[in-house]
Amino acid sequence: MNTIAGDFASTLTQAQPAGATGGRSSLDQTAFLKLMTTQLKFQDPFDPVDNQAMVAQMAQFSQVAGISEMNASLKSISSALGTSRLAEAASFIGRSVLQQGDTAHADAQGRYAGEFTLAAPADNVTLEWTDASGNVLHSQQLGKLAAGTIPFQLISQDENGQPVNAGPLKLRVTGAAATGLSTWLPVTAVESSSNGADAMLVTPAGSIAAGSIKRIA
Repeated sequence: MNTIAGDFASTLTQAQPAGATGGRSSLDQTAFLKLMTTQLKFQDPFDPVDNQAMVAQMAQFSQVAGISEMNASLKSISSALGTSRLAEAASFIGRSVLQQGDTAHADAQGRYAGEFTLAAPADNVTLEWTDASGNVLHSQQLGKLAAGTIPFQLISQDENGQPVNAGPLKLRVTGAAATGLSTWLPVTAVESSSNGADAMLVTPAGSIAAGSIKRIA
């Protein structure tokens, strides 16, 4: 008489030879039930499989199957949300977003712009525009300013009034303790993030998460 004894779960990986399921590398619910039926059919009547152990194994299999189905559902939801976020972010193309940082980039009109915050009034504030080496290319005397958010901008044009992209310009505020320095960045494209959690906005400063921007214009 053929007998199947021992832990029921341990038979799952031994019951079928490699390739017997047409290349399937894991057991689905149908295969599990067939295995269980086979075990019941050929069990030793003098040493039957313990009922409690079998119920426990069935519950464990159901739990694992449920987790697998839940993971598949979550992946599907994540994919759908990622597509939705990407479609929503497409409306950002051609516009500018405010992002914290000290490097400004020109938009299509040659405008460099941003803002900073003063916690207290200041009498003689200067905004310096520098190149990557720290050389001052332009200074703006902002004078006496009240506490609060201070917007700024610089228009880059040639002698004919046409926009000129002078490349990235770094900003430095002197004469006051400025915080929250941010610049407007033109959005040229959108792309999905590596984990699909958020849409990425492509700007001259690199790709930034749509959820990290402060404002859009």
